[in-house]
Amino acid sequence: MKVRFHKYFPFILLMFFILSACDEKELTTGLTGTVFRGPINPVAIVGILNDEPFSAEFLVYDNRDNFIISFHSDDEGKFSVALPPGEYMIIPDKSAPIISPEHQIKEVTVNPDSITSLDLYFDTGIR
Repeated sequence: MKVRFHKYFPFILLMFFILSACDEKELTTGLTGTVFRGPINPVAIVGILNDEPFSAEFLVYDNRDNFIISFHSDDEGKFSVALPPGEYMIIPDKSAPIISPEHQIKEVTVNPDSITSLDLYFDTGIR
């Protein structure tokens, strides 16, 4: 039985394009920063910080309300997430230790040529 190369050429060409599309480039854009919640005391005192970093899970959506990825801040509130450049909404997971996390949406922009640094502040509801 002879195998004819030209018979399988379209399939080989298709596989080449699929595999070359899977060659991911290193992503050099995204977000990094710290999440804070506050106030942590019902009475604000001048000169004393009234917010603190916290650990929680966060959900990232694009501007069409499509879920993109989730990330978790550490015990010091620090986070880092790789994202392509664009506009996003950061929403705390419902387990976050803040009031109505699903309503505390933060709109952010990821710069096209670098990691975007920012701090995000969320309301605890303490008054």
